[in-house]
Amino acid sequence: MNLEPLRLWLEALRPDIVVVALCAARLVPIAFLCPLLGGQATPTTVRLGLVLTLSLFLRVEARVELVTPVESSLELAALVVRELGYGLSVGLVAALPFDAARMGGRFIDLFRGTSAEASLPAAGSRESATGDGLYHLLVALVVSGGLFPQVLAGLLRGFGVVRLGAFVPTEAGTLHVVALAGGALATGLAVGAPVAAATLAVDCFLGMASRAAPQVNLQEVGAPLRILGGGALLWLGVGVLCERLLAGVLSTDGALAMLGEAAR
Repeated sequence: MNLEPLRLWLEALRPDIVVVALCAARLVPIAFLCPLLGGQATPTTVRLGLVLTLSLFLRVEARVELVTPVESSLELAALVVRELGYGLSVGLVAALPFDAARMGGRFIDLFRGTSAEASLPAAGSRESATGDGLYHLLVALVVSGGLFPQVLAGLLRGFGVVRLGAFVPTEAGTLHVVALAGGALATGLAVGAPVAAATLAVDCFLGMASRAAPQVNLQEVGAPLRILGGGALLWLGVGVLCERLLAGVLSTDGALAMLGEAAR
């Protein structure tokens, strides 16, 4: 059997295969970190299929190419590692608004005392019901609204800002990611601050009431008041919380553009 035509065909496709592999190396961390491209809840096969589809789209339709041809396998491995590093940075930045929603929900449950671990100790779960609820609510709002195409366009536009093989780890890029992580943490704390203040006010009121009337047992009333009061405040303010979190998603495009400028 003559395999020479097959060898020549694969040799002709070698530049395309290299570009698709490098695009996939950058997209894999994003697909595993950002919930808009799958996240941790999506099966691995689905995420890898999406990565392959986007990589083929970038090569065939967007005409993404490698400026310098790859001469050896060692050079290709170095480029793959470089693209994985940049994809990890982009994935972290794109996932920060959703992580802020989860952090805010866990902060709320910490003060309300209504985490799944406390309410269902036999289940052995350590997840926060409010944290997961805000997280999935934000994902649903972004996907069903007009922000999803904008975020996806920002992720794919990065291939034009930082071309394949052009990523250079810099101090400015690292500091930018750290600053964005700190902003996400501040957003999470701001989301949970009203409920935390309400639960602390309930504890303060019960403490003063117990001091004024020690014969009345108010310890059993504290937990239900924190749960009900915090839940009512969360229900009333969920619209404001979602607007705050959606503003973080809206700023993702600009954050990715600044990261690209600092990383090339």
